[in-house]
Amino acid sequence: MFMSVKDMKRLMSAAAMSEKEIQDFLSSPRIARLATIQNGKPHIVPVWYFYDGKNIIISTPKGTKKVKNLQSNPNVSIVIDIVDGKAEDISYATKAKAVIIEGVAELREDIDNSFIKKTYERYVGKNGLNEPMVQFSVNLPRYMVVIRPTRIISWDFTRDQSKVQSD
Repeated sequence: MFMSVKDMKRLMSAAAMSEKEIQDFLSSPRIARLATIQNGKPHIVPVWYFYDGKNIIISTPKGTKKVKNLQSNPNVSIVIDIVDGKAEDISYATKAKAVIIEGVAELREDIDNSFIKKTYERYVGKNGLNEPMVQFSVNLPRYMVVIRPTRIISWDFTRDQSKVQSD
C-alpha cells in the first residue's frame, strides 16, 4: 500500500513522543550515535550519554576525531533508539522508539574526571569502576561535550497507530 507524504507526516505526528515520554526515554542508559562534521562529511560514533533534563552530555578523551571536528564545527546530531522486533518481520518497523536531537555542542573540561566516573557508573555499575580497562579510560584527560538541543524529533511505534487515519 502506497503512503502519501501527507499520510506519512500524519503518522509521524501521531507517533511523536510527549516531552515527558522523551525525558523518560532519555533517562535510561542506552547507546547513542553522535554525528559530527569532518571536512563537510558526517563522522558517526557510538557514545554513552547522560541527559540532565535539558542537555545531552557525553564524555570523550581529548585529541579524538570528534573533538577536532567539534572545535571546527559545533553542530551535531545524536540519535538514541531501540527496536524490540525481529529484523526479518514487520515488528522490526512497528516496535521502534527513537529520539533524534540536532544541536550545538560545547566542549567543557572534565577537570577531575568526575563526569566520566558518573557515566561509567551509570552504564557498568559502581563495581565496574575497578576494572583495569575502565580505570585506564577514566584517567585519560577528557572533555564533557554538552549538546544543547535546537531540534528534537521523536517517535514511538510501539503505541497503537490505528488511530492514525488517512483522508
